[in-house]
Amino acid sequence: MQADDLSTIEDESRELDSPANEAIPVDGAVFADDLVRRCHKLLNELAAFQQYLIERKREHTVELKPFHHSISAEGKSLEKLRSASPASERTVHTLRSSNLPFHEAVWDTAKASTGFVAFTKRFYWDTPASRNSKRSQGSKGKCALVDLVAQDGQQWIKVSTVTESRLLFELAKAGWEGVDSDFDSDSDSDGDGILVDGLARTNIDNGASANGDLPVNNGKDQDRVDIIRQAQDLQKAALAHKVHYKHPSVTVILPKISKHPPPEITRILDTIRSTGATVHLGPPSPPSDLHAAFQNLAPDPFTNLTSTLNIDCTILLALVSDLSHCATDPQPWFHRAISRQIESERQEQLLPTTLWPAMAGRDLICTEEAARRMYEIVDTIGTESERKRTDLLILALGQTQQQPPDALRQAFARLSNYPIPSNWNLPIKVVPSVATAISNLPPAAQKVKESLTSINQSVFLYGWTKGWTTLTSNRTVAKLIEETVEGEEGEQIGPKVWLCTCARSLVGKEKGRRDINRRDGGGKEN
Repeated sequence: MQADDLSTIEDESRELDSPANEAIPVDGAVFADDLVRRCHKLLNELAAFQQYLIERKREHTVELKPFHHSISAEGKSLEKLRSASPASERTVHTLRSSNLPFHEAVWDTAKASTGFVAFTKRFYWDTPASRNSKRSQGSKGKCALVDLVAQDGQQWIKVSTVTESRLLFELAKAGWEGVDSDFDSDSDSDGDGILVDGLARTNIDNGASANGDLPVNNGKDQDRVDIIRQAQDLQKAALAHKVHYKHPSVTVILPKISKHPPPEITRILDTIRSTGATVHLGPPSPPSDLHAAFQNLAPDPFTNLTSTLNIDCTILLALVSDLSHCATDPQPWFHRAISRQIESERQEQLLPTTLWPAMAGRDLICTEEAARRMYEIVDTIGTESERKRTDLLILALGQTQQQPPDALRQAFARLSNYPIPSNWNLPIKVVPSVATAISNLPPAAQKVKESLTSINQSVFLYGWTKGWTTLTSNRTVAKLIEETVEGEEGEQIGPKVWLCTCARSLVGKEKGRRDINRRDGGGKEN
């Protein structure tokens, strides 16, 4: 089913599994049919999103598998219940305990979010601040489960379908004052999304004790209010991780809690907020059009680039390389890396799919050191066409632009198999060498400077000082900078670096490439 078809599907009533009392009679067969239909709808929407990502070659940038697997398992269980005896009291009770409402709430929350990264991810807090969720050696289970990672990793979302009556029951059980404990818990589970025997949910117990300050509890069993404990654990985990130099923010979504809850519930919400989390009450409001939701989930990867881009030497080389502009047959003397780049280019063309869209309409500069290094490499191993492209690409320091941008693009087009976009602003202007002042940068800048070579200092520190995005395919340097800054205390904001995951070297000539390999001790071009 296509996204356009799915966008026209009307939302069906979900009254059958709303916080209803077990005493309300339900037609088990109708209930089972409704749940199965909704499960198929959810799976179809996920399939449409996956196809959306595939068409844009971004299917490897997000994690859908665990969430999809859970929903598929839920669907199979519902099918079995429907085929068995849906009218029986036991079956109806099991249907009421279905995980589907929780999955729907998570998916609706996702569709209302931006910059989706992953579903169902555990993050540990007994390790130094890091960017991943892998458990460290010797960890004793101090982790938090994040239902949805959004905003390119900077927002962690917890969705709980716990009801007000369930929360009041937990309050009474925990011994809070002013709560009437003379009632039974409703049938709704708390929405943590953990499957037991394919159906029933249970609370997460990650082995960490909560230490939040509950306003009225007499100090007894405060960690038994699950959503409070989960919010505390999420905040602990967030403080142990950094993404793009910052600790992720925590958001708690409570779709079954009214926007004007009773005072006892308000006290719980205030306690959750005291952890630093943001709380949203009531169901999320995703766009009615699936395509619009998908655009938010997987936004343009170039949106946050600055209006002026600082181009690293590795990108300069990719812009002129024969590998990027025309079909190249492997040669016996090619390094293995070049052979891999040839194969990569056949599968996905770097310039039209990545670099030109990233540069579209933006001013382009490079430092004098980057340009000088570029010229050295091109003069040593560049082919005739690579040298011609270099002359068109860069306006050397002190030179006067002889040709207008349109003429440069037309000349470039004669050296490429691809049409040159009209919004590619040529030439790239060289900025003069200056002693990069880091006094106006965070303290981590000194450590970063000490760890970089002179050319990388000129490129990355210049971009950092100017506040411009630096484009690079030098993964090693990008990671080094990020880890150095994030390893410092507090939240120090490092340079804006946009990493192109695909590199392109110059094709080169056998003798010239051997010469530069010997000179550079291994052939790294930057």
